[in-house]
Amino acid sequence: MATNTPPGGDAGRQLVGKVTPAERDEIKALFERKNGLTELFRSLLNVNPAELEASGLYDRLVKDMGEVSTRFQQWWDEKSRQHQWTSAKGGQWQIDFETCEVFLQLQ
Repeated sequence: MATNTPPGGDAGRQLVGKVTPAERDEIKALFERKNGLTELFRSLLNVNPAELEASGLYDRLVKDMGEVSTRFQQWWDEKSRQHQWTSAKGGQWQIDFETCEVFLQLQ
């Protein structure tokens, strides 16, 4: 799984490749959708559970989050194979949305 991280001098980060602007736009849309759903989940913490269940909103959110998370991971899996990015146990790919560069962040 990967996230967007601003560029920096992190010694545990290695440039592994670059994606096209179209590819960047695909993952950026999924990243933003995932973040939006996460924020929506957080906003529902104060809602009465009975009201939330009755509305069906929670079930729709869970379904949407599952679908978006799956598509998000599939994008990373597909692009890593296509571009043959270096990976490492415990590592996580990250993308700089401005430059389209992909980094491997080592934990």
